[in-house]
Amino acid sequence: MEGVRRVPYRLPRVLDAVATGETVLIVEGEKDVEAVERAGEVATCNPGGAGKWRDEYNAFLHGARVMVVADDDEPGHRHAADVARRLEPVAASVTVWLPATGAKDLAQHLGMGKGLDHLRPFTPEVKAPSDWDPPTPLGRETRPPVFPAHRLPPYINDYCVGVADMLQTPVDLPCMLALSVLGAIAGGRCVVEVRPEWREPLNLYTTTAMDPGERKTPVFMRMVRPLEEAEAGEVAAIRADVADARARKSRAQAQADKADQDAARASEEAATEAVHFAAQMRLMADEIVVPPFPRLLAEDATPESLASLLHEQGGRLAMFSDEGEVFNMMAGRYSSAGPNLGVYLKAHVGSPIRVDRKGRDPEIIERPALTLGLTIQPAMLAAISGIHGARGRGLLGRILWSVPRSRVGTRQVETPPVPEPLTERYLREMRVLYDSLKDWTDPVVLVFSPDANRAVLAYERAVEMRLAPGGDLSAISDWGAKLVGHVVRIAGLLHLATHGRDGFANPVSADIMGDAIAIGDYLAAHALVAFDVMSMEPVLVDARAVIDWLAGRDAPEVSRRDIFCQFQSRFRTVAALEPVIDLLIEHGYLQKCRQERPRGPGRPQGPRYMVNPSTRIS
Repeated sequence: MEGVRRVPYRLPRVLDAVATGETVLIVEGEKDVEAVERAGEVATCNPGGAGKWRDEYNAFLHGARVMVVADDDEPGHRHAADVARRLEPVAASVTVWLPATGAKDLAQHLGMGKGLDHLRPFTPEVKAPSDWDPPTPLGRETRPPVFPAHRLPPYINDYCVGVADMLQTPVDLPCMLALSVLGAIAGGRCVVEVRPEWREPLNLYTTTAMDPGERKTPVFMRMVRPLEEAEAGEVAAIRADVADARARKSRAQAQADKADQDAARASEEAATEAVHFAAQMRLMADEIVVPPFPRLLAEDATPESLASLLHEQGGRLAMFSDEGEVFNMMAGRYSSAGPNLGVYLKAHVGSPIRVDRKGRDPEIIERPALTLGLTIQPAMLAAISGIHGARGRGLLGRILWSVPRSRVGTRQVETPPVPEPLTERYLREMRVLYDSLKDWTDPVVLVFSPDANRAVLAYERAVEMRLAPGGDLSAISDWGAKLVGHVVRIAGLLHLATHGRDGFANPVSADIMGDAIAIGDYLAAHALVAFDVMSMEPVLVDARAVIDWLAGRDAPEVSRRDIFCQFQSRFRTVAALEPVIDLLIEHGYLQKCRQERPRGPGRPQGPRYMVNPSTRIS
């Protein structure tokens, strides 16, 4: 029904089961669900029957243990395979099963007196029809995993999923911003010690590539709110002191100005004493320091002004931007000197920054800690890779990339707001963490438990193998070589977010290190896609966007008009779309339909294309 949101069957019971760690069975129909419930287990199914599972249902099963039980026929096998594929990136585990021989579905299986232990394991194989060959890939796989939100502390996971569900945006964006918010709170206040001589600061650079119309700004407003409220509180607390200092300095400067004027008018006999007095008054005025208003956040500052802001704020600052203008600043768009990357390179690792400018005192920042939380349009990836020195000097390797799949075209309307308790807890817990760290001047040192240390060593070995020639990270070794350090930072942030005020009193556990490694695996998959897009010709980037849309659309045919209307922001004319369609036909994603000549007057129908079934189920 129009205006009514469709959700999986028995959703409240399913959510309770996920929260308590029970296994959830996914079956094909309500009859099977009710049979499972009579057996004392938890089950659900999607509305509409086989082939109708939607990606929006995945959020309800974040972190769940899932058993998919297929009806024992070809549509049932395909449906189970599709559900398992969609859930694998978000669920804790997914297995696929068939009923006992002779039973068509799970209800019949249970009616025969069989239990769940009599189910048959099933390894689905999804094949395209024989007249279609698998398409030739356009570069690397373009559908990397969904952010494993269940690896975040529960209050952050719940809030991120709630924001994503309300705004119908990929859950990746609020999760990436949550990491940056944590980095802004802890950066410069804490470091994590992996072993002697290896410490990592906790600030992060994150960048999420998303198309226009993805509701990025509302997500930013909700996720960054703890920092905005903390900054407002700090400003309010110091406002009276700033006003007092300004008044005292203004009065002292006026007195120094008057002393200067008196010295200029003094007689020759009194000049020496008058000049000395004027100099003393000027020194007294200069010694009155007006404290700057505290800043936690900045947006779109040039590298030069960013360095000054870092100096003014004691080395700690965060930049959040939903337009990606920061990269234009890095590229030197507003400077005749060209790219200026030094402040971004040093502020990521905490190396001292010294800025010398003519006519001004030097600005020295001993331990800078800059955090970035940015979004860009995917088309900007190629432009970013073209910034002189960005890759060669290691800037791109310092950024955690996310390239989530768009939900535009499949979004629900009239979605419920984020429950108020989730919002309140997110704001409260983030504020508790901020307040527990804000007064630390020397960084708190977090350490790893022995089990967590062993997990770090094992992960280092695994990443090193991936960096070797022929490994999947060998082509982006500049990024991959920093992966373990990124994961260690994330582990420190998850630890602090989990333990709040007591985080620095306990070692980082192996479980939290495991959560950080899972997030690191997600980031590695997305970095591969991001760097792949950076090196692509524009027509390939456009073609991959069309493929992703076709996969989500899940229809056997598409018209040229359909594609053009969906991507008018990319293709100003139909002629600009033609090279993309030609490429998709050449690689086997599309096949032109036969069209009969129209009878009678009227314009002929535009071309239509059959869609390779492998595209729709890949």
